[in-house]
Amino acid sequence: MTVSQEDEIVVSSMLPPHEPRLRGSALARWYGALGRRGQVVVEVLLGSLAPLLVAFCISLVLARTAPQALEVLFWVVFFSLTGTSLLILMECARAYRFPEPPVRTPVPAEDLPRVATVIAAYLPNEQETLLESVRAHLALDYPQDRHLVVVTYNTPERLPLEDDLARLAEVEPRLVVLHVAGSTSKVQNIEGALELVAGVVDVVGIFDADHHPHPTAARRAAQWLGDGAGEKRFDVVQGQCVVRNDSDTFVTRTVAAEFAALYAVAHPGRTVVHDFGIFGGSNGWWRADVLVGLGLDQRMLTEDIDISMRALAQGCRLGTDPRILSSELAPATWGGLWRQRMRWSQGWLEVSARHLRSLLPHRGLSAAQRRGVVFLLGWRVLHPFVALWLVPIVVATAVAVDRSVTWTLPFFLISALFVNGVPVVQAVAANRLAPPGIGRRPRLFARFALVSLLGFAELRMVITRGAVVRHLLGNRAWDVTSREAASGPPASDAPTTQARAGDRLVGAR
Repeated sequence: MTVSQEDEIVVSSMLPPHEPRLRGSALARWYGALGRRGQVVVEVLLGSLAPLLVAFCISLVLARTAPQALEVLFWVVFFSLTGTSLLILMECARAYRFPEPPVRTPVPAEDLPRVATVIAAYLPNEQETLLESVRAHLALDYPQDRHLVVVTYNTPERLPLEDDLARLAEVEPRLVVLHVAGSTSKVQNIEGALELVAGVVDVVGIFDADHHPHPTAARRAAQWLGDGAGEKRFDVVQGQCVVRNDSDTFVTRTVAAEFAALYAVAHPGRTVVHDFGIFGGSNGWWRADVLVGLGLDQRMLTEDIDISMRALAQGCRLGTDPRILSSELAPATWGGLWRQRMRWSQGWLEVSARHLRSLLPHRGLSAAQRRGVVFLLGWRVLHPFVALWLVPIVVATAVAVDRSVTWTLPFFLISALFVNGVPVVQAVAANRLAPPGIGRRPRLFARFALVSLLGFAELRMVITRGAVVRHLLGNRAWDVTSREAASGPPASDAPTTQARAGDRLVGAR
C-alpha cells in the first residue's frame, strides 16, 4: 500500500476560501475603514462599555420605578454567575479523577494502528519553526513501518526551507512533503494531506507547524483509537498542549499557566461532566475514516470546533487525554494574543449560530451532552454580557432615592467570591495536574491567579464581547498567528520523499 509519488497536490472541490468581508449598514462600512486599531476601539466600546452603561441606566430606572423587578433581575444574575462558577469548580474536581486509556499493557507493533501525523504549515509565516517540529515528529516512539509524517503546506513563493525539507525527505522514508498548490488556508493544507493518506492509515494526528509531540504521544493515542476486544473507544481524542516558550515574556508565562488550567484541568473535567471532549485544532487524533468522512469546513474561523460539533451530532465519541502531550509556542505580545483570541472567540460564535439549535433537540445526545452544548455554545456567549450587570445593579440600588444597598451587598460579595475564586482554584489544580516543566511551579500559578484577578479574566470576556460586535458588523478577517522559534538549533539535513513513504507503511488490516 503506497502513498502517491507526487510532491504537489492541487486543491480541488474545496469550499471557497475564507475571505474577510464587511457588509451591512453605514456603521459597518465606517468600522471597516478604521483599520485594525480603530476596530479594536469600536469593539471595546460597543462590546463592553456601551452594554455596561445600558445595564446601569436600566438598573437605575428600575431601582426608582420598579424595585421588585430589579430584585428579580439581581437574583437572576446572582444565580447565573454562582451557578457557572460551581459548574467550573465541578470540572476542576473531576479533572483529578480522569481515567486511564483502556489498554494499559504494551501492544505488539504488528497490532498498532497505522498512524499519520499531519503538520499543517502556513508559509512563510511558520518557516522558522517547521523543520524543528518535523524532527520532533520523526522522534515519536512508534514503529517506523506504521508511521508517516506528512508536512502539508502552502506558500506564495519558493522558500529555502523547501529545499531543506526535500533533503530531509531523501534520507527519511517516513516523511511526506506535500505542497498544496492554490491553498490559502490551513484547512486546505489538511484536506490535501487527507486525500493523500485516505485508505492508507487508520489514525490521523493533526498538528500546527510549531508543535512538538512528546515521543509517547502516538502510542498513547493509539490506545484510545485502535480497535480491540469489544471495548468502547474514542473516535477522536484531544491531547494536552503545553507552552514551551513560557520564559520569553510576561505574556507567554501567563498563557503557559492558562493553557495548563485549560488542558490539564478544564478539558479533562469537562469531558467527564459533559460526556464529550473538543478537538482543539492541534494535537488532536482522529480515526482516519471519521475525519475523512466529516471533512473540515474552511468557511469557519474555528473549523476545529465546527467539526467537533458535527462529529458529536453523528454519534462520534470525542475524548480527551491530558497525558498525550505536545508543546507549542504562545504569542509573545498582548497584540498577538488579542488577535489570536479574537479569532477564536468569533469562531466559537459562528459555531454557536450554526449548531446550537440543531444539537439541543438531537435525540442521539444524552442529558449530560445537551447540558454541555448549552454551556459551550449558548451560555459561553451570554455569560460575559450577563456578568456586566451585577455591579450596575448594586450601584443603582445604592444611589436610588430611598433605597438601601444593604440587602444586595452580602450576596454581591458571595458572587464575587465565587467568580474570583474560580481562577484561583484552577491555578491550584493546574499546579498539581500539569505535566513536568509547567506543573509544580507555585510561583507561576500564583502569578497567574493574581493576573487573572487583576484583569486577565476580564480581558478574555472583553474579547468575547468584542467578537460579537465584530461578527455583527460583518468582519470575518482571518488574523494569522505569528510564529517565531523560541530557541533551538538551525535546520540542517533532514528527511524524506513522498515516493518512499507509502512503501514503508505496511500491514494493512
